[in-house]
Amino acid sequence: MILDVFVVSLVLSLIFRKRIFYLHQTDIKFVYLFPLPFVLQFLPIENRVLMMVISYSLLLFLLAFNWNVSGFRFIVIGSILNFIAILLGGGRMPVYAPFATAMGLRASIKHVLLENFRPILLIGDIIPTYTPWGRKFLISVGDVLVYIGLLIFMLTKPKGSSFERAF
Repeated sequence: MILDVFVVSLVLSLIFRKRIFYLHQTDIKFVYLFPLPFVLQFLPIENRVLMMVISYSLLLFLLAFNWNVSGFRFIVIGSILNFIAILLGGGRMPVYAPFATAMGLRASIKHVLLENFRPILLIGDIIPTYTPWGRKFLISVGDVLVYIGLLIFMLTKPKGSSFERAF
């Protein structure tokens, strides 16, 4: 779903002439390291908890350095909630199985299906989401915050942009 949100954010940024036109003025620290935590999550390592701890620790470290960038506070808080859910889920994001079954979704290596509702699911994947183009997902509250942060980031202009100075 993050790819869907990114594409929508990118298109809206183009339409409204926002962030995408000012990426050269974005002061994201360590931007070149951001793919690394996500690559780590797909390595075939048996100890999922350890891999997720390393991955999320690196991600949160990178996000913390960028706390003052527009939208990143939402991304940090959402990522922390997802990290907690994954830790409590034994290295996998808890998914409410009845919702997944009703939507015709299957769990991936990154998910664990829970048949009965437990409190951990309050921060797990329990929010049914459908895109206008036919994709469907279960997402978490943390995901919602990350997506809001991404939208804010993509739909704002950096402070001090030449466009902002002109008006």
